[in-house]
Amino acid sequence: MSINSPGTAMGEPIRRPVTHHFTLTPPFSLADLAFSVKTFAAGIGALLISYWLEVKEPQWALVTVYLLSQPMVGAILSKSAYRLVGTACGAVFALVCTGLFAQSGPLFILGMAVWLACCTIGATLSRNFASYGFGLAAYSALMIGFGSIDAPDDAWRMAGDRVTEVGLGIVCAALVHIVFFPRYAHDVLDGSIRTTFSSLARYAAVVLRPGTPDHVFHDMRRQMSADIVKFDALRSYAVFETPSLQQDDEALSRTLRAFLGLLSVARGLFIRLTGLREREDQAVAAQLEPVLDRVAGLLETIAAEADGPHSPAVVNALDEARRALADARTELEALACTAPIEQVSDSLLVLQRTGDMVTSLVRAVAASTGGAAVEPPGPRMAATVEPDMTKALIQAARAVLAVATIGTFWIFSAWTAGSMAMTGLAVMMVFFATAENPAQMALSFVMAVALAMVVGFFGMVVIVPQVGDFVPLAAFLALVLIPSGLVMTKPAYAFPAAVFSAFFATQIGLGNVPTFDIGPYIDNSIGLLLGLCGGVLMIAMVMPYDPAQPRLREWIDVVSAVPGAARGERPEINARLPILLALLKLMPRLDLTKTPDDETMNGSFGLASMSLELARLRNRIDTPAFPADARDRASACLDRLAEGFDRLPQADGPGARAEIVDVAVAAVASTRADLAALPRRPGDAGTISLAHAQASLHFIADRLDMDRAFLMRTLS
Repeated sequence: MSINSPGTAMGEPIRRPVTHHFTLTPPFSLADLAFSVKTFAAGIGALLISYWLEVKEPQWALVTVYLLSQPMVGAILSKSAYRLVGTACGAVFALVCTGLFAQSGPLFILGMAVWLACCTIGATLSRNFASYGFGLAAYSALMIGFGSIDAPDDAWRMAGDRVTEVGLGIVCAALVHIVFFPRYAHDVLDGSIRTTFSSLARYAAVVLRPGTPDHVFHDMRRQMSADIVKFDALRSYAVFETPSLQQDDEALSRTLRAFLGLLSVARGLFIRLTGLREREDQAVAAQLEPVLDRVAGLLETIAAEADGPHSPAVVNALDEARRALADARTELEALACTAPIEQVSDSLLVLQRTGDMVTSLVRAVAASTGGAAVEPPGPRMAATVEPDMTKALIQAARAVLAVATIGTFWIFSAWTAGSMAMTGLAVMMVFFATAENPAQMALSFVMAVALAMVVGFFGMVVIVPQVGDFVPLAAFLALVLIPSGLVMTKPAYAFPAAVFSAFFATQIGLGNVPTFDIGPYIDNSIGLLLGLCGGVLMIAMVMPYDPAQPRLREWIDVVSAVPGAARGERPEINARLPILLALLKLMPRLDLTKTPDDETMNGSFGLASMSLELARLRNRIDTPAFPADARDRASACLDRLAEGFDRLPQADGPGARAEIVDVAVAAVASTRADLAALPRRPGDAGTISLAHAQASLHFIADRLDMDRAFLMRTLS
């Protein structure tokens, strides 16, 4: 209906009643509730069996369940294995150290400090749950050792009970999560591959569609990057369920390389197309729209396929997209001698980069379906923090210093809660060794523990003394632990919720011989909190972690990989590989909501994409069809670029780096002008090669401009 329809005043809009639609989205799903109930059932079962076995500290079986429970069976099995081994190793060391040095306080503390240092090094150099296992080895040793220091004869009982309680928690957690509504990591991994593949196809289509808002593009890219970081953890969990997956590791690495390859191309293509459509050459953009629209439609069809890379329709659509791009490229190459060289090179660049995205999806299909490899075997791709021995040694030194400081105070003051303080200190020193922001995470840990102490104290004083049977006790625990289990299903709050659940179980007084003496409770709680807070202060003030260091190492690795591509030292298909490997080591540390981290990833992907184009240009000028006079000029340009990137990591400050970048920009601009001035002959293969070379040089010029801040290390 027109706004000037009969019955209304001229120009007066029709007024319709405003209808408000209110929707209430529940914060938790049925799957979240099932996870929480299963975890609680496993914990209560473990606690009941511990009471029946009459172990002294049955609450540790319940604690183990809450510290182990994960949404996927593979994650539970993986974490359980490392927890059991870590606990056993810590218990054995505690027995040895207690047997040798129980009568000599300084030597005992020194032995525990050395053990803590070794475990800290292991935790820092390991990844995923292997790091967690080293943490348990440290924590268990200090808890058993310091807990029995006043009565060394109790060490064997404490060690046996500890291993038994942990074992019970592991068995109960694994059984419940396997038997009732199991969720297997290998199924999630397969679903993740399908989902990520479809999302990347949709992302590639968004890149090609005109009018895509910048924020939509960047939000999608951030989500794709986050999915890739999760990929490696899923892979490690799935191996515990299906060991045969280790044989498929090369295929999974190829899949990850394909995903990263598409991400490295997409941003530059998006910016190039936006520039053509809005500012630079709308005639070129209009000429390309039919084929880009066709390919975008095919990519959207691919994204809609439920079977992802396993669908025959996906293979057919990818083949059709490649044919459409090849036909368009052939038509453009026929215009290389008549149309303006800039228009031809711009168009060829867009088609080449679109073809790179399609090729990445083709490689992902081949890797996922076991098809013929379209690339040679490469190194294992893993989105995991790079082991850093220097950082590990610093962490170990800090742990020894912390234990020595508090241990000395304990010895000379005869502090009754000293053992609890040492245990809390060990938690801080080893469990946060690999965190990107250890002080912030440690502080959230302390806050969760403090809340658990308050709630636990209330339960110990008011509730537990009133219950005379296991059933009402279980009902009270359910009132606290089922809601906290629900919160554990939310990634943003999973860590503090798990900490709260575990420490609540330790504080409420669930021992086989319960005591409700408030004095020792408060004394031990204060000791534990002081140990935790002391650990936070040590982390924040003594040799603090510098997040700039891993980013600097990644920048050096990325920049240092470019000269090899410019010199043709790597085949075109592997031109980006060293940069993608360097970026993967940093990606788990990046917070893409922060501008500097977002720019770091953009710059790394940009140089990966530039490396591909450098290798492509080097290969092209080495072909016999490339004109000899142009070969010398293009080769000299590539050599200057390689020399500049060789010097960039050693350059002293942003000013020196800016000079190097300026020289590179000038070299590319001069070479583009020289090649544009060369004569072009109809139907000549050399003329077509020149047009492709111009396209590569144009792309390199784009990257030097867009990634200038990254190259100069002057990020926001």
